[in-house]
Amino acid sequence: MKAKTFFIGFFAIVALLGAASIYLAATVEPAEKSYAAVTAPDNKYKAVKITLSRGGNPPFCVDGIAVILGVYPDDFAERDRAYLVYSGPCAANRAASPKIEWLSATALQITYTKQAAAAKSPAVKDLDVTKTVHVTFAIENQ
Repeated sequence: MKAKTFFIGFFAIVALLGAASIYLAATVEPAEKSYAAVTAPDNKYKAVKITLSRGGNPPFCVDGIAVILGVYPDDFAERDRAYLVYSGPCAANRAASPKIEWLSATALQITYTKQAAAAKSPAVKDLDVTKTVHVTFAIENQ
């Protein structure tokens, strides 16, 4: 008798989880991803800007910049957060910020716009995961 109750309860929970999963898939708008890569002068590394956005309610937009080897595909940058050197909210003018500029084969400069309305400052690292590329940051006034 206990086994029958267990199986009925188990299948009821599985059915509820399945229904909840289908409901969320049907009602939640997926985030849009876009990639923009800037290759270092020697083509050994590249900085990939990853933008995740959704226009739903509430809307959101997040920019991230990852430094990866130049031979990797652009979408490799989002697989591991260790590669991120910048992560923050998108600027009001999405095309303008953040700007990526290679100063040399191992020096990268990221210029971003300080968001007055942003709840927190962007997360930044001054050295990439390989400890080869040095990253500097500049804040652009809007």
